[in-house]
Amino acid sequence: MSYATAAVTTVGALCLVNMVLLLAVIRRLGEHTRLLANGRPRGPAAEPAPLDVAPGTRVGEFEVTDADGGQVTRDGLSGTTLVGFLAPGCPLCEDSVPEFLARAQAAPGGRDQVLAVVLGASAGVGELCERLAPVARVLTEREEGGPLVRAFGVGALPAYGVLRDDVMVASYALPERIPDLASA
Repeated sequence: MSYATAAVTTVGALCLVNMVLLLAVIRRLGEHTRLLANGRPRGPAAEPAPLDVAPGTRVGEFEVTDADGGQVTRDGLSGTTLVGFLAPGCPLCEDSVPEFLARAQAAPGGRDQVLAVVLGASAGVGELCERLAPVARVLTEREEGGPLVRAFGVGALPAYGVLRDDVMVASYALPERIPDLASA
């Protein structure tokens, strides 16, 4: 009988320890749930800005040549300009190209008021540039951290921005969020 009593006592003690540990885990999960619910904002404000240039701030200086051979500089930007940063091989970029093309096509001022920056040196750069050329001045940056990436503070791809002259109005991770530029 003493073996049976010892076994029952040991199993009972293990069950009690298991229950205490389980309650501690449940309590900790409740804390995490409250932290996630209270500590992280929801909605558009929860999204980090894809471009580090804060609204109301001038973009950094740059001077580049577009695909047509024209010079594009910060000081040469005037009016409302739509800017998009894309890279071939980036699934989110490729998914957002049709919407960006639609927004660019509807931009007041046409092609002259839209900059499409294609990043990278992969084989798909030429094809992406061809798709964008009818609605935007296409700029390419083959090196990581080139002058346009630095000037706009690109932090994620795809990235879109709306400028008034050379001042950032807003930046977006999704082209669907870009407001109608005709009314901007």
